[in-house]
Amino acid sequence: MPVTRAQIIRRGLLCACPNCGSRGLLASWFRLKPACGGCGMDLAKSDGFYTGTTSIGYVASILVVLIPACVLVAKKVLSVPVGIALGIGGSFLFVVGLYPAMLCWMVMAYHVALPGDLPANRDPS
Repeated sequence: MPVTRAQIIRRGLLCACPNCGSRGLLASWFRLKPACGGCGMDLAKSDGFYTGTTSIGYVASILVVLIPACVLVAKKVLSVPVGIALGIGGSFLFVVGLYPAMLCWMVMAYHVALPGDLPANRDPS
């Protein structure tokens, strides 16, 4: 395959096109462009494909925000109201802040699993 899984992962972590490596896949903070500006690869998947970003965000916010906030409350470093506010506000900011990266990571995960779907890896015959 011309584009290896390692290249797809590297490009995905940098929010670049898994096919050509071109940057600029985001149309806005919450949306991918319909196609890559460099190679024209279709970035639109079936309805519900990108809802995986929500799952990634929930798990990441539990691990990075909620569990540490609970530990700090249990150790009496934070009061319960402050811990609740930190948990709610921190989780929201964390998920919204990482959302563009999570969109790119979903594209990366799809093509790591199915590298043959990349235009560069398709059999020309």
